[in-house]
Amino acid sequence: MQFTKKITLAVLAIGMAFSLQAQVAVKAGVNFSNMLFEEDDNSIEDLAKNGATKFTAGVAFILPFSDVVALQPELLYTQKGAKSTYTIAGGEFTNDLTYNYLDIPLLLRISLGDTHGEGLGIYLNGGGYVGYAFNGKSKSTSPLGEVESDISFDDNDDQRRIDFGAAVGGGLTLGNLFFDLRYNHGINNILDDDANNNNDNGFKKLQHRGLALTAGIIF
Repeated sequence: MQFTKKITLAVLAIGMAFSLQAQVAVKAGVNFSNMLFEEDDNSIEDLAKNGATKFTAGVAFILPFSDVVALQPELLYTQKGAKSTYTIAGGEFTNDLTYNYLDIPLLLRISLGDTHGEGLGIYLNGGGYVGYAFNGKSKSTSPLGEVESDISFDDNDDQRRIDFGAAVGGGLTLGNLFFDLRYNHGINNILDDDANNNNDNGFKKLQHRGLALTAGIIF
């Protein structure tokens, strides 16, 4: 939790330091999430048959260097995960993973047209993010019923709380309203060194992917 507090305080400090000239944007939307797996003896392949629709919301600080270029740190609640569906012996089996993250992107924003609260404009942004997982759940459904369990992040378990990666996207502004599309590419392996539980056929790498579509208002 100390890690989360330090990052949260850093972002809030940036926002307050530029409060006289910064714009604040509040947004919410959906994250079309998926996960990428890598096995010992295979190249990376996507084993999640279907992406999962999750939720994301938060606040962004737009800190302009000029009319065109701005720095954009954000503080987001983001759900990540994947949903796999299989058919075995005529029965359908699904596994739905949901991770609840505090994500902190730091983006460079390029404005084309008016994107600062008046008129019509578009913008592009890109950079990186770091995320901290508060908790997670796994829900399995079969012809026999539904089973739900917590994903543990204890030191002796097989999940890492920290996620980080690259983010790129853009959006459209209509006055104070905006619509944003962003692709997030997880780089960190959220499985630790013992994630395969000494099973040589287990997964060695697990990474997040996501396409977030959000809408919001700029103050």
